[in-house]
Amino acid sequence: MNKPNLKEIDNVSKIALIVLVAIIGYFLTFLIVSLLLTPTQTPMMRMANEMMGTNIMNFSTTNAIIINLVSLIFGIGLGFLVSLHLFRTQAEDEEYNILRKALSENEKKILDEIKRAGEITQDSLRFRLDWSKAKVSTTLTNLDKRGLIQRERIGKTYRVYLQKTR
Repeated sequence: MNKPNLKEIDNVSKIALIVLVAIIGYFLTFLIVSLLLTPTQTPMMRMANEMMGTNIMNFSTTNAIIINLVSLIFGIGLGFLVSLHLFRTQAEDEEYNILRKALSENEKKILDEIKRAGEITQDSLRFRLDWSKAKVSTTLTNLDKRGLIQRERIGKTYRVYLQKTR
């Protein structure tokens, strides 16, 4: 099964996904916390709860307030974390695309390979692109001088990865 590509989801769908995750987080937290904080019910209490409804979004008792606030805070926090992840990916891709416009074709090809692999050796780059050692080395040196990549010496070659911008 293919991993879903978050880049292809539009902003409205991302917001709907964030709201859905927050609501599911609220209800799951509500169930767990209510099991922990609600005292065991007698048959009379159960009958009264059935007639009056449950504690969902009920702020009439201290226990219900605590359960709902903990659930709301967790649901909102979970939604916030998901939104950071979804929109951070989009911002990083926009930044990367802007950066690519200022590079030569060879530099773009190398950066794309490094981004695709995450981390790669200089020799592997050479074989993937079918370039000479000198061409790969010169292009990587230019990218390193601009602060776009980092190289670490490993034996007779280098491990290459993108420079962290933040």
